[in-house]
Amino acid sequence: MYDLSQVLALVKQRLDRLPGDTRLDGYLSSRIRGAAEELEKAGIRLDGGLADTMLLTDYTVWQYQNRDNPNAQPLWLRDAIRKRWVQQRGGGAK
Repeated sequence: MYDLSQVLALVKQRLDRLPGDTRLDGYLSSRIRGAAEELEKAGIRLDGGLADTMLLTDYTVWQYQNRDNPNAQPLWLRDAIRKRWVQQRGGGAK
């Protein structure tokens, strides 16, 4: 399981928000939970390790920054999700 407060802190850093600025914390926390749910529905178990924490952070930030933009996921993010999915099925190195 991921640590919501840790992911929230990383998301805020990626969005250049000050740690003490809590105005969007509720919204960003909901986005994080929604992104985690989407990844889990796609078959990715978030075990709370560093790689999963960063994947969830990157996925959440991408969703936030593209919420009004119909562009497809960038290749690097799509590949990271696919690699994690394959790793969890024993098809790749961890």
